[in-house]
Amino acid sequence: MYASRAKTTFSTLTSTIIKRPFYTRRLLSSSRNAQKDKIVPEVTQPSAHNVLSKTTSPSNAPTASLLNKESIEKSQKDLSDQLGSSQAGKILATLNSSNLTGPNGKVFTVRPLTSWIDKLASEHGSPGAHFVPNNNLDSSQQPKKYQKRELVLKSMEDSYTEIILPFKSDKALLEEYINVGGTLRHGKIMEDLDALAGAIAYKHADDGKPDSSPITIVTASVDRIDLLKPLGVSDIRLSGHVTYVGYSSMEIFMKMEEISAEKPEERGDTILVARFTMVARDSLTGKAAQINPMLLSNDTEKKLYQMGEDHKAKKRLAADAALTKRPPTEEERFLIHDLYLEYSEYENPHSKTKKPDNVEWMSDTKMSAIHIMQPQDRNIHDKVFGGYLMRLAYELAFCNASKFISSRPTFLALDEISFRKPVPIGTFLELDSQIAYAEGGDHHSFQVMVKADVLNVSKKTRETTNTFWFTFTDPVKGTPKIMPKTYAESMLYLEGKRRRMIGSKLAGVSRKNLGLRD
Repeated sequence: MYASRAKTTFSTLTSTIIKRPFYTRRLLSSSRNAQKDKIVPEVTQPSAHNVLSKTTSPSNAPTASLLNKESIEKSQKDLSDQLGSSQAGKILATLNSSNLTGPNGKVFTVRPLTSWIDKLASEHGSPGAHFVPNNNLDSSQQPKKYQKRELVLKSMEDSYTEIILPFKSDKALLEEYINVGGTLRHGKIMEDLDALAGAIAYKHADDGKPDSSPITIVTASVDRIDLLKPLGVSDIRLSGHVTYVGYSSMEIFMKMEEISAEKPEERGDTILVARFTMVARDSLTGKAAQINPMLLSNDTEKKLYQMGEDHKAKKRLAADAALTKRPPTEEERFLIHDLYLEYSEYENPHSKTKKPDNVEWMSDTKMSAIHIMQPQDRNIHDKVFGGYLMRLAYELAFCNASKFISSRPTFLALDEISFRKPVPIGTFLELDSQIAYAEGGDHHSFQVMVKADVLNVSKKTRETTNTFWFTFTDPVKGTPKIMPKTYAESMLYLEGKRRRMIGSKLAGVSRKNLGLRD
């Protein structure tokens, strides 16, 4: 479908400034003029003050205080120098500011290129120095004036982007992703998907003018991630593009494919498919920002666009029918009553019916974890990277699922999640997991819910930022049956059942569209 592609690779790089290894990845892009944009998936698209330009150097950037200007410039120069160094090991490609920039001087990334210490220095002055405001800045140091953003008609092809993960040939890269069982970590792949979705969204929203009013794009929701076949160690291609646009929202479709060692240019088996919804906000006003409309050039693109509209309509209907807004259906009420009668027998001291070993109380399946939100996992907006939150939630869900079935579970899907609130750096993130639905018997799959709460200890507040729903399966045997006791647990049970039924249909549709057998 997209004829213009270029071979891509990874560089294994280490920054002495931030003191941790990271990978700077070169991505494939296909566009009408075959212009190759480079993207670093660990970094979010910068707002205007973080844009790298071929004609702009760090020394021209405005600073909060002239006292720390030299130290900031030196740190930025050191960081740029490290991008071309080989002290971390094998270098497959040399990257610098000129080949990281696109034709308009912008870098499409999903985490900041500058270090946290530079941010602290620019806000509070150099360590040991007092902040001295200076009102006599020359014109190059005055706040930048922006032009009104223009709308540009774009095709799906314009936002198409690929990432190549050469696990077979790059042992250092594989070391970052491999798990204890010798396969790839699903949580790390989820981080990459979120990073890729953000880069694709910024690429579509870009109007090609460096002086346009900046926009902020965030992940509004992860609509669905389906694993279609086991995730082994092989060279991987992650690719995606925009399939639908609203006023300020975009649906991003992505897939993960194996790369054949014999025929690397051919499309291999599809391992995973994902849909994300991204939304754009004006960085200066915080209001919804209109994004570029889409040009549909053939029947395939029209079908993809219509599917995006259908997904949006179904999400509205599901939200209106949510158990937080409407009571359970008649069939669901009968189910709750049957569960009540069953657990009452187990709880009744005069009953001879004892709880079977293959029945577990829902209240006994809880598992929790607390994490400190560190600056290493921030995005360009100095909030915690959404992909990192997904990884933390997945890893807790995996632990809980393993405990539930007393063996290693197989991940099947991540259901729709909404990012309600950003997670600030320095706060505590409390993750609470629970097995929400498992039918038991010969059924192998089950639902794990993870709720993420942001704890602000100084303000003594707790806010829920996400609720994640994961589908796992026991590949060997049937699972225990989950038994709710309270009404609240019954609602959680019904929510899990609903998501499992809808998820099975969606996974079947994805397999059918890709020509895969169930």
